[in-house]
Formats: sequence, structure tokens, C-alpha cells
Amino acid sequence: MHGKEGHIAVIGCRKCSRCDNSCPYGALYRVNGFTRVDYSKCTLCMACIKVCPNKALIHID
Repeated sequence: MHGKEGHIAVIGCRKCSRCDNSCPYGALYRVNGFTRVDYSKCTLCMACIKVCPNKALIHID
């Protein structure tokens, strides 16, 4: 995570697909329609959090 602390958690994903392609690092993927985060790719840029209309993607310290 390039020295940053915390991680992105997915809580209450409604399968709306709004976050698809929002991550410039390709850290988001889907399992059975639900968004998941590949933490080895996530840089905590927060792009996914900004586009989620359901507040299902959150930053946890």
C-alpha cells in the first residue's frame, strides 16, 4: 500500500457496478456480482470510494 495505513472495506455492496473501472490500479474485482478489493494492488487512492453511491466502500484505519 505504498506506506499508507488502513484499507478499503466493502460493506453492503448492492451490485450497482458504479465502481467498475474506477480504480486506476485495477484493484477492484467482482465475486457473484459483489465488489471485492485486491489489497496487493490497492494504493488507497480513494477513487472507488468517491464513485460509490451506496457508501459501500469505506476507508478503515
